Amino acid sequence: MAIPIGTTARQTEALARWVLVSVVALAMLAWWGPGYRSWGALSAALLVVLAFWLLWRTVLGDRTVPGHPIHAVLLAPVVVLVFHVLRGAAGRGQTAEWALAGALNVSMICHFGLLSLGVMLSQSLLPKAARHVAVLAVCGAAMMLGPAAAMAWGQAEPVRTALALLGFGGVGVWLSALWGLDAPGVPPAHGFLPGRGWLRCLWVAVGALAAIAWMAAAPLQGLLMAGILAVTLFVAGLVFPRRRAGLLLTGGSLAVAVLGVLSLGRYVREALFVLVARTGEAGWLGRGEEAFRDVSASDAGLVVLAATVGFPAAGILLSGLAGCIVWLLAHARRGHAGDQGRAIVWTVAAGAVGAALLAPGGLFLPAATAAAVFVWGLLPSMLSRPARPRSGAYLLGGVVAVTILVGLARRAGLFSSALRVFGAGDALMHLTAGLLLGMLMAWLLGARRLWLGLVGLALAALAGGPGEVLQYALGTRTAEFRDWLYHCTGSAAAVVPYLLCVVARWCESPDVVSEQSLAAEKYLRYPAQSVDSWA
Repeated sequence: MAIPIGTTARQTEALARWVLVSVVALAMLAWWGPGYRSWGALSAALLVVLAFWLLWRTVLGDRTVPGHPIHAVLLAPVVVLVFHVLRGAAGRGQTAEWALAGALNVSMICHFGLLSLGVMLSQSLLPKAARHVAVLAVCGAAMMLGPAAAMAWGQAEPVRTALALLGFGGVGVWLSALWGLDAPGVPPAHGFLPGRGWLRCLWVAVGALAAIAWMAAAPLQGLLMAGILAVTLFVAGLVFPRRRAGLLLTGGSLAVAVLGVLSLGRYVREALFVLVARTGEAGWLGRGEEAFRDVSASDAGLVVLAATVGFPAAGILLSGLAGCIVWLLAHARRGHAGDQGRAIVWTVAAGAVGAALLAPGGLFLPAATAAAVFVWGLLPSMLSRPARPRSGAYLLGGVVAVTILVGLARRAGLFSSALRVFGAGDALMHLTAGLLLGMLMAWLLGARRLWLGLVGLALAALAGGPGEVLQYALGTRTAEFRDWLYHCTGSAAAVVPYLLCVVARWCESPDVVSEQSLAAEKYLRYPAQSVDSWA
């Protein structure tokens, strides 16, 4: 039976979208422990979303990924960590008393890879979240309530600053929905909320009460949040010509007030002293995982980055994130007042989430990574910059590079440890790698022709053999035929979803018009009459 063109793609996209929203909300509500169980759950959830995303793009026949400047920014620390992994695989740079065999280096690479993957998925699946009230409401509420619950019932002291900053970021996400409740000249917002004046007042009241509660619970972190707001308003004043005077005056006044309060204490001096003292021996390229002899998960993310990858790479990461925000904020200067207001609020939320990652313990919280995935992934959309499509080969290259690095390291780090916590072994890792590689190759080669997709699946299955040989030649682990067999099994399993995507596309016909299309056509043709009159 034929169905309208695009029906399967829309349904698959909707499924992937709400799975991603559920994962982000669950992570920000529950995954506050920096353990392998929570990290394994977040990794598995993002890989499931990636599988649905690949099915959607295969049905759609689109072989591109959305571009985002954060991917280039994350390359600086990743390149340094790759250097440490290869150095350790060659048997150099590893002291006898600190033989972690590359496990922490690979874990940090996987962490950055998950962040980059999540940003891509969020940017691709949620581009209309600026008008999707339900998405903003669910994720904003989770960002406000999750940190509050962690502070109330958990061990919040080591990560208090990160929790408070994420709570403030949730207030920004929540308030961003104000520009989706109603706006003149655009269709009604998606979701379960009507656009009415009383609802706007209630929405603002909830956000204001949440901000006041966080200020009372964490006054020092609130002062830091005020500084982020001041910088954002000042930068917005520089790039928004129509409201330059008001924004510069407000941002400058708030910045002077924050600096005045900080000058009364020793917080800034103490923070700089700790940063220099804990990273004094890092060098230009850092010390890799050996730095964890002196730093730990409770240290600030900035301290951990400077100690492991060195000050240059950490500086490139920080300046790149700041430049990314300023560059994207400049794209909103020609927008309407509502678009500019939303851009400012979302920029403040992005700054809060970025600061939470760099706060003590924030880099190792799965919930903080999930918040960064959501907020930074939607940053281009919220700041009125359409995503530029890039070749899907970039995604394939990233997945293959991480897989090779995990194989070269003497210990697989985050992935293998998470699998052991859930009672699984390396077999599941090879099965998953084969399945994802098969789906990626089928998507890139067979998005439009069936036989090319089958060739891609065969190439993905054969790639496990050279991978085992490379692992034996360059690493310290043995090459096992059994691992290759697991990899081939995973690639073979990708045949079923790929064929389902092809068959679903074949079942769609341009001669079949959906009821929604007819209703939309009648509404556009006769805008003064009700659609219901055509029933």
